[in-house]
Amino acid sequence: MITEYGWAGRVMAWLRIVAGLIVVNLLFLAGTVVGLIVLGVAPAALAATACLTRMRDGDAETGLAREFAAVYRAQFWRANLIGLPFGVVAVLLAADTAVLPALDGVAASALAGFTWVVGAVAVLAFACALTVAVRYDESAGAVLRYAAVLPFTSPVMSLVMLVSLASGAVALALLPVLVPLIGFAVLLFVAGWFVDHRLAALDPDHPRAGDRRRDPAPSAGASAIP
Repeated sequence: MITEYGWAGRVMAWLRIVAGLIVVNLLFLAGTVVGLIVLGVAPAALAATACLTRMRDGDAETGLAREFAAVYRAQFWRANLIGLPFGVVAVLLAADTAVLPALDGVAASALAGFTWVVGAVAVLAFACALTVAVRYDESAGAVLRYAAVLPFTSPVMSLVMLVSLASGAVALALLPVLVPLIGFAVLLFVAGWFVDHRLAALDPDHPRAGDRRRDPAPSAGASAIP
């Protein structure tokens, strides 16, 4: 990665980041459509996370489309196995939301609170699962077990990440024109940063632990989850 100095260099660096986010966001949308939505969301999210990991580490000046396509194809079924529990949770939460208008005030409030809590935990666990799956070459079951525990063992990370994602979602709701441009990529970028930072603190063999640089191929992660 070329180091640039001065305000012009910083502007160019930010422009490259924005351009990368736009590319990854469009690739995510395309990958979701190619997988007919249901089978496309998880592989597209995993491939986008791999690309965004490269961007955060300065290893993806070019080749985002090739990286996305390679991870999407190679990890298609593994990603869907990882995403399956979260898809089930999403369906159940949608059903709960549909039932709310038919309930009285107390029951509706209780169900709404339960729905929000489960939804928040699911979002955190899914974000953890994506980054863990990119960093570590483990089975879907191992990734899910670790991702289910990590938000509870790292409450500060979980709280700050949840607030950041909620703030980003509100901003995108106020500016919906940004959603097809950078919306999904920004949220995945932020979530991945928090999770990867926490993994580096927990795992001394993590590629970014200490001052060490990561392996330039995020799709081929370490062999074992810490």
